[in-house]
Amino acid sequence: MRRTRPAPISDRGISSEGAMLGYDDVAIFLKVAREGSFVAAAKALGLPTSSVSRRVAALEDRYKTQLLRRTTRAVALTEDGRAFVDRAAAAMDELEAAARGLDVCDARLSGKLTVTAPYHVCNETFAPHLLAFAAQHPDLTLDLRLTNGAPDLIEEGIDVAFQLAPLPEGRHVARKLWTSLYGIYASQGFLARHPEAASLDHPRRLARLPVVVTPPILNWRFVHTSGETYAAAPRTIGTSVDDLSMGALAANQGLGAAYLPRGLAMRFPDLVELSFGDWKAEDRELYALYPATRQLSPKVRAVIDHALAGRAAH
Repeated sequence: MRRTRPAPISDRGISSEGAMLGYDDVAIFLKVAREGSFVAAAKALGLPTSSVSRRVAALEDRYKTQLLRRTTRAVALTEDGRAFVDRAAAAMDELEAAARGLDVCDARLSGKLTVTAPYHVCNETFAPHLLAFAAQHPDLTLDLRLTNGAPDLIEEGIDVAFQLAPLPEGRHVARKLWTSLYGIYASQGFLARHPEAASLDHPRRLARLPVVVTPPILNWRFVHTSGETYAAAPRTIGTSVDDLSMGALAANQGLGAAYLPRGLAMRFPDLVELSFGDWKAEDRELYALYPATRQLSPKVRAVIDHALAGRAAH
């Protein structure tokens, strides 16, 4: 049997010979979502506007879900459409990365790369890794911004944000990097004044103790050996500080118990991890976030891959 050579694929999976399959429909929809209109997407893809509109409608019909709200001038994502973009964009980027892996051309990264990361994560574990990446690409300008908040990636022009869970709401794609181990820590002096803290049988007992809160982490989550979870919102009768490093220092000075990364707590020999019987503090995941409405650039892909390569060290 003679095998037919598949039609060439161009522009995020659009078949240049018009063989529109599900993959192509998703690619067209993502282009419309990113461009904000059928006309702009059609121009970028080199397709008739009517074809672009028809293929998006076919995608919606296939899944019996409205993805876009149409007006005479522009389109807007529905709630289902936004959720679909967040997940489909990541999958499409993976396909593009696989295709790029077949290309032996090693292009030099250049231009500006704007990155945000939390103070503690960057200062203690991540900054040397990012700086090593910048050193490997001398034509690239790394604009590194430290923040404990949740920046708006689109409004602030951020290419990639490294953030700990829970993740903020927004139109972004999230890629899990690694898990940061956490625990509840207090100083020896604190335990001398509050001996009951040495052996707590349940996280709810924290309500009776002074604590150090580090916004935006207001709920401390715990996991039981059975898999059950519990969220504690301890009263701030100790200290509130929006930086984990300062929170660890406050706990070390006996101001209260604190929910801290294990690596940070170990820098303070006076800190002791509290026990809660069959409960333990829930660990937190570190993610790389980038805007779902932008095509993943080679430099963003490269810095994320660099972070994943360094995962074993964390």
